[in-house]
Amino acid sequence: MHMIIDAHTHIYPESVAEKAISTVITNAKGRVDAHTNGTFNNLVTSMDHAGIDFSIVLPVATNPGQGRGILQWIKRLINYSSRMIYFGSVHPYDPEYKDMIKEIKELGIQGLKFHPAYQGFPADSKEAYKIYDEILKNDLIIYFHAGYDMSMPDSDFASIKKFSNILKVFKGSKIILAHAGGDGEWDKVLDLYGDKKCYYDIAYVLESMKLNKYAKQLYRQNEDYFIFGTDSPWRDQKKYVDLIRNSSFLNQEQKDKIFYKNILKLIKL
Repeated sequence: MHMIIDAHTHIYPESVAEKAISTVITNAKGRVDAHTNGTFNNLVTSMDHAGIDFSIVLPVATNPGQGRGILQWIKRLINYSSRMIYFGSVHPYDPEYKDMIKEIKELGIQGLKFHPAYQGFPADSKEAYKIYDEILKNDLIIYFHAGYDMSMPDSDFASIKKFSNILKVFKGSKIILAHAGGDGEWDKVLDLYGDKKCYYDIAYVLESMKLNKYAKQLYRQNEDYFIFGTDSPWRDQKKYVDLIRNSSFLNQEQKDKIFYKNILKLIKL
């Protein structure tokens, strides 16, 4: 069996996709590029072109009321295509977080995505810990944006230090850190995360990882914990598939682990 699972993608409701895409591009001062138009259909086309079997869609609740709306949207989409796996999202300051997490679990959704900078909370705050506890009690995955984000340059809510605190408290939990733990800060990641086992995706950062000795070392130490992700629309899925497939740094077994074997330790298809 060979398959490819993209664990890190984004789509938006048709009515707001264009605005969502242009907002990010503006915030990042044009340093990012969109490779789809942010819609469901466009992501399916991109997956077909890249030979990707499944994509995990990661929404983010940017305010306390938004988690509920995201859930309604997922309910509408969930039966469209078995190739999309949706994660939920809850804002840590949502007073209904327990009910929301319960409902997410009952829907068969397998995890929740957090982006502390966008959501405006320190990743290692007490309020956030209550939420993580509840998620892990329900045996769900916590998927974090980790490290610097060029569209939120002044925020340190998702700093490497904060995640090292989280990994100490929630040792051995089902946690995925996007961008290999922190874009371009792999010396710090190695230093602070060390042997605290969590999963890492390569979304958005694969090109820079290839050139970074600390990133390579992090991968070598955690080969069973690295998963494939692109951050589509902000990276081209086909390009990322080809970078892994044609890599001389990785052997075939390592490629299979990245493409699907490691993520299948966390999710069910």
